[in-house]
Amino acid sequence: MSIVQKLLKIDLTGQVQGASMVSTDFKTLNGANPKELGYFLAIWEGNQVQNLATANHVQEINTTSMDGNAIFEKLELDSRDYIIGLGVNNQSSTSICATLAVPKSHEKFKLLNNSLSSVTLVHQSTDSLVASFATPDYNLPASNKNWLALFEGPFTANMYKGINVVKTTMISKNINEGAVAMNNIPGGLIRFQRYTLIYGMGLNGSGNLDFSSLVAAAEFDIS
Repeated sequence: MSIVQKLLKIDLTGQVQGASMVSTDFKTLNGANPKELGYFLAIWEGNQVQNLATANHVQEINTTSMDGNAIFEKLELDSRDYIIGLGVNNQSSTSICATLAVPKSHEKFKLLNNSLSSVTLVHQSTDSLVASFATPDYNLPASNKNWLALFEGPFTANMYKGINVVKTTMISKNINEGAVAMNNIPGGLIRFQRYTLIYGMGLNGSGNLDFSSLVAAAEFDIS
């Protein structure tokens, strides 16, 4: 039986507008302030996300609202492949949670293939759960300190501060799709309580989970 849940994720779409221009549109999670949190878009030649220092161009996202767009120009789209990444921490190349592949000579105005981060609850018992996750191909979840967190209540902006967190666990393998178990949840999963599972990326300067780097969520109720 499938579990009733509400899935949330950062979305990134784009289209080729001509021989030298790509347009992108993004939608972040509720409560996010992309400018304040340091969100950015970057483009690289080829098909692999690399260090920010090697990007053809990096655009800081200066909007304070959830939705926005950006355009990359002066590209050689007829003869070169590109990849675009959206990151949630402009100090880290490893915070990119969504990508767009831009193959050479791609048809104009046709949506580009994207790869997004996601988290989904697949099993729950009295004091444990199993979540599946996905992340773009380039990402190494274990090496880049990706993690899952369980919160009480529906998704709110307070989760960017780690408020009401119940349990956290690190992703231990460098795989782009997989499952993570969360055992011995303090107090157990309470009947009729709503919870939110979070996928997050990276640690803060103190070496703790960086709750400002939330990239996907799954809300669910315990029946």
